[in-house]
Amino acid sequence: MFHTKRIVGGAAAFGFACAFAVLVPGTASAAPVACTTAPGGADIAALIGGSQCDSSADVASAAAGLGLEGWGSAEAMNNAAALALGLNGGTAVSTGSFGGAPAAIAFGPGAVAQNTAAGLGLSIAVAAPGSTITLTPTGAVCDGAGIAGSFTTLQGCIG
Repeated sequence: MFHTKRIVGGAAAFGFACAFAVLVPGTASAAPVACTTAPGGADIAALIGGSQCDSSADVASAAAGLGLEGWGSAEAMNNAAALALGLNGGTAVSTGSFGGAPAAIAFGPGAVAQNTAAGLGLSIAVAAPGSTITLTPTGAVCDGAGIAGSFTTLQGCIG
């Protein structure tokens, strides 16, 4: 049963990411920056125009932050994988530990998505313009338009 939930959850997350990529308009003139830290790699930070990213990971983890006229910050420790996408004025911060796999996506002016995961499982926080979406191991808060959910704690919110 748990294995089936993980498969369905992974398929739902992939479908959500595909729909997000189709619906969010691109910015042709913006220069994206990507910071990827592979297991055992060095911490990375980059800034080009309004695009900013940083990533940090230990020897058993991986992190990726992407900024496209926004800021994406990802940190992964103790067998975790973290992803943060800051788009068109959004700030996304993703922090994972102990096998967690958090993703944070913030798009639009003033959007803030924060996702902190500790323990095995996937989690996602998505913030729309002007919203603050926060997901931690103790709960989720949606202040404005957005969504958050954890397959580990089964906590979430829709704003």
